[in-house]
Amino acid sequence: MLKKTCFIIGLFILAFPLMAQSFDCNKPDFGARIEDLNKDGFFIKYMEKGGISYYNYTGGCRMDMHNHVNPSISYAFIDNQLYARFVKIPEKEGQIEDIRNRMEKNVSKQVGTQPYSMKQDGDWWIYQWFNEKDNLKYKVKVHSKTNEGKSVCYYEPLRAKLKNINEADDPASLTN
Repeated sequence: MLKKTCFIIGLFILAFPLMAQSFDCNKPDFGARIEDLNKDGFFIKYMEKGGISYYNYTGGCRMDMHNHVNPSISYAFIDNQLYARFVKIPEKEGQIEDIRNRMEKNVSKQVGTQPYSMKQDGDWWIYQWFNEKDNLKYKVKVHSKTNEGKSVCYYEPLRAKLKNINEADDPASLTN
């Protein structure tokens, strides 16, 4: 009986950190308040600009893209509510067609719809998706020569709170 009790307690102790994890970087709760998401203290604010607060998440985060690249991931909040997730992918070796095909397939699967817009702007391929059910917009830019990538997933209702913001300061424009 004592061994069984020790085993159950040991499992609980090992599983507790997984259960306590309050933030899922794969499926962020857009619109949620920073106070609710940051109970574990893993969000670290690094900038505030144009009414938007930017944070790095220092907790455990593993996304499918980590199997292929080493992305930089950050988050933006408007009025302390989760507005956007940004991902930057450094230059990468490979064929741009393969990268675009994999990206289009994986993001479409994640969003649940095909891109509604694909275009080339100079050396950049730009894709956009819209998940109407969740009011989420996705934008991805891939550089055709360096394979560098940038993406943003943002919560459209919060974007309406950005008044008089210029394109250079709008993180959803992916200009930076």
